[in-house]
Amino acid sequence: MPIDEPVSRATELFMAKRALDAHWTRALDTPWRAGGCLECRGRNDCRQLDWALALIADVASVMFQKR
Repeated sequence: MPIDEPVSRATELFMAKRALDAHWTRALDTPWRAGGCLECRGRNDCRQLDWALALIADVASVMFQKR
């Protein structure tokens, strides 16, 4: 795929899941400990994790809409 092509929603969702998996499986004793992610600045301050959670929430809100 050429670089200038737009990223599909499915690709974004796949990347978001990988970001969540990386944050969750980092350490079994303290799963949300900062240190494994280059974007983590503390327990509640990670732009990558915030992006992944926002994207998944957006996709879920579309999937579970009532008609």
